[in-house]
Amino acid sequence: MSQFTAVQVPKAETVVISLTAPNQVKLSGTITQKDPAHDLAGLFKALHTAAMADKLAEVRADVSGLTFVNSSAIRLFVDWATWVKNERGHRYTLRFVTSRNVTWQKTSFMALMSLAKEVLAIEHVT
Repeated sequence: MSQFTAVQVPKAETVVISLTAPNQVKLSGTITQKDPAHDLAGLFKALHTAAMADKLAEVRADVSGLTFVNSSAIRLFVDWATWVKNERGHRYTLRFVTSRNVTWQKTSFMALMSLAKEVLAIEHVT
């Protein structure tokens, strides 16, 4: 069993989180709480650690169903990309699956791409 699929997914107020493949996490709903790190930072760090342990080539984070997130939540995605970027040796590609129809995703992930383009990929879906 992979360490990635064994990561415990926390219950969060307004966001539904599921591990949908051996290397994919899917988030849908909204992230509006004042401190989303309380629910999500540990999850993202655990997924990163597990991806490294499993030596995954790619992690897919499907955020296409997230209709709104606040700036504190965007910071969590920045942190995750930074962890991958700062790894020595083996690194995986962090692929964000985004919706063309959600404005915050278009602007935020394009900006994030400029910070960590060597480890990020953006896939747009409808």
